[in-house]
Parts: sequence; structure tokens; C-alpha cells
Amino acid sequence: MIIDCHGHYTTAPKALEAWRNQQIAGIKDPAAKPKVADLKISDDELRESIEANQLRLMKERGADLTIFSPRASFMAHHIGDFAVSSTWASICNELCYRVSKLFPDNFIGAAMLPQSPGVDPKTCIPELERCVKEFGFVGINLNPDPSGGHWTSPPLTDRHWYPIYEKMVEYDIPAMVHV
Repeated sequence: MIIDCHGHYTTAPKALEAWRNQQIAGIKDPAAKPKVADLKISDDELRESIEANQLRLMKERGADLTIFSPRASFMAHHIGDFAVSSTWASICNELCYRVSKLFPDNFIGAAMLPQSPGVDPKTCIPELERCVKEFGFVGINLNPDPSGGHWTSPPLTDRHWYPIYEKMVEYDIPAMVHV
């Protein structure tokens, strides 16, 4: 079996990006802030976004399984506060889970954590647990710089990160260090 251990949902339906743009606009203008329920993406849209793109390429290149996480450039932990990051991570992780349910032989999830600059990593634990326990995800993406290039967090060797590491050990999952 050939496993791609670093796959992102780069072909997500355009509705996801439109919702994110509204969420970002809502940071400055709360009246523009969308509700989670405003995002409507059908299973057919998910299938179309995967079959014509990532699944086709996997088959052409001989890959069997992709460890699948949200689009890296969309993670943008530095935008907004923890509430923004938490909502965004939840939505993106759920879409990856839905893809893994539609294509269980080809995709399995790795979670985006709701990291935010200056926020204790312990705040990421509920989403990590949800993704592992409820979605069956097999890993996480860990951003050593949620500040978006300012490198304000302690190095990954610092005890600051231990709450996440402890959960990784508990669930026997790896992290892909991903800025």
C-alpha cells in the first residue's frame, strides 16, 4: 500500500472559501459574521471536488491512501482570535471527515488544530479529541508559529506544548509540524 502522508483538501468547493472570507470580514464588522449553518456543501459537491482532482491524481500516481487535512494556506491561525480559529478548524475538519466517509478506502483525516497566537495550547485539546474519537483521525497538523511569521510562541521543545504532546501520546498519533 502506498500512503501519501501529507495531503491537504486543496480542491474544496468554493463555498468554503466564500464562507471564510465572510468570517474574516466579520472580525472587523460583526454584522458580516456568518453563522456555521450558512455554509452549505452537499455530498455531491464534495464527491465532485475529490473525484475530478485529488482522487484522479492519486490513481494516476499509484497512491492508495492519503492522510488528509485542511488546506494549509487556509489554516491561517494568525487571523482573528481563538473563537475564529476554533470555528474555522471545526468546519475544515468536518469537511475532511465527510470526505473520508465518502471515500473510506482513499482518505483518512489529520486534524487542523484551532491554534491562535498567545493562546494556551490546552485550548486545542477538545478539537483534537473530537477529531480522534468521533472522526477517527490518525494525526494532527501542529503549527509551531501560529502568529503567522512573528515566531512569538516558545520553541516546540518547550513545556508550553506538552498538553498537545500528552494527548498525542495518549491517542498514539503523530503530528506533522506545519507552518
